[in-house]
Amino acid sequence: MRKLIYYTGIGCLENGKHTESQFLEIMNNFFTRKLWSEERKNIPEEYHKYQLDHQLNFKNWVLPEDFVFFSIDDWLEYSGAIRIQE
Repeated sequence: MRKLIYYTGIGCLENGKHTESQFLEIMNNFFTRKLWSEERKNIPEEYHKYQLDHQLNFKNWVLPEDFVFFSIDDWLEYSGAIRIQE
């Protein structure tokens, strides 16, 4: 049996099944390495405090800066992914 991660969010593979390294690469590409400030450029200043708040609130982490410290378990919980066996 192979241990996989089932994730169907941003950047996922079509079938949702990923190896741990594939999953972490997706998390890095779409969250850790993301230019968060770029998304705010086209939004009026008064809306900045609300923009992406749902993605940047997680436990007591200071996001997006603390994404670099996430463990695999943190990424699983943050993304809603689960471990599966196939």
